[in-house]
Parts: sequence; C-alpha cells; structure tokens
Amino acid sequence: MSRTLAIFGAGPGLGRSLARRFGRDGFRIALIARTRPNLDALVAELAQEGIDAAGFTADLTDLARLAEVVDEITAHFGQIDVAEFSPGGGNAGGGIVSVLDVDPGNLQSILDQFLIPAITLVHAVLPGMIARRDGAILFTAGQSGIHPKSRMGNIGMAQAALRNYFLNLNSELAGSGVYVGAVNIGALIEGSVPHQFVLGALGSEFRGEVIHPDTYAEHFWDRYAKRDKPEVLVGDFTR
Repeated sequence: MSRTLAIFGAGPGLGRSLARRFGRDGFRIALIARTRPNLDALVAELAQEGIDAAGFTADLTDLARLAEVVDEITAHFGQIDVAEFSPGGGNAGGGIVSVLDVDPGNLQSILDQFLIPAITLVHAVLPGMIARRDGAILFTAGQSGIHPKSRMGNIGMAQAALRNYFLNLNSELAGSGVYVGAVNIGALIEGSVPHQFVLGALGSEFRGEVIHPDTYAEHFWDRYAKRDKPEVLVGDFTR
C-alpha cells in the first residue's frame, strides 16, 4: 500500500521539493494551501513527473477547516502516514516585532499562525497514527526558537514554544511507532517569499546564507527515514 505525505502549507518552494523527494520514494502527496490555482498548477507539475498528488484548499489558521481537510485527505487517500507542517513566511516578516515591542496582540497573532494550528493538526492526525503504531509528524521550525534574537521577539517566543512541543512529543511517543521531529530553518530558502523580499529590499548588498529547498527536503526525508534525533538545524543566521 502506498504511503501518503500531507504537506500543510504547500508552495512552489519547499512544498514542491518535499513533494518531489517523498514522491520519488513512492509517496502519494496531499498538498494543502489557500489558493486553488496554485495547488492545481503544482498537482499538474507533479503528475508530469509521475507523482500522484491532490490539492486541498485550507487556511491553516482556520482551525475548524484544518480539521475538516484532514478528514478530506483521509477520505481521498485512505490515511495520512506523514504530516508536514509548514506555515511559511508568506508575509515576509509582517507582524514580527522586536522584544521591546511585543504585546499581547502581536504575540497572539504569531501564535495563531505558527503554534495553535500545529497543535490542532497533531490532535487531528496523531490518534490514527498511534492506533496503527506507525506514522510521522514533521515540523518546519525556525532558528529563533533555538538561538533567541531580540529583533525576532514574538516569532522567537512562538518558535520556542513549538520546539518545546515537538521535543516533548518526540520523547513521549518513543516506542509507539510514531516519530515527531523538525527541521529548523537557519537560512533563507532560495526562491521563497522572504528571500524575494530581502533581495528586493537589499539587492546586491544582501550577504546572508541562502539554501535551496531541495537541500531542506533531503533533511526532512532523513528525519523521517532515520528517526535518530528529534531535530536538525540547517544553516545558521548567527554566524
């Protein structure tokens, strides 16, 4: 029986690379994003490469819809074997404030994007995985949850909370057949919205590290296949 990877927050960068990497090993791919035309284009592209994929529309911050789309994917593919959570940086940093500017409002908005949907997703997919004694939940996480930066005030707090969550899940589920882990993004993803934003703002003055999404996708595959540690940091903004 073919396995299914569901990418929650699938785009033309990391999402496409994840779909290709797992599809190469026979996975069927469920793509979840807000925009139907983008989903249809990606599904068609993957089909040309021989990868069985289907698109499902959902805003990850709509928690009721997030639970519904899990049911839709299950009805279409039978089950979700691997769930990957990539809320993305589509706002190119909008809403991120420094630590002195954190207040309940701008913290809540970041938690609503990066933490609360992650917990909702886990509650939707984990019971089935535990019952089957097989499955994996993978998170796209951020370096600010490991190395605090004052300019990443509210997002760093959300990422630290997410890291606490997936590390504890990894520990609690040891021996259950279900793996939980993360790839921490420590550099700009080539071609991503944040990358394009930075290039537009700084142009040739930009000297930061940029990593191709295929490289990140390979690390996600390693987390899924090896399951030898709960996280990996790829790139390093602190250098």
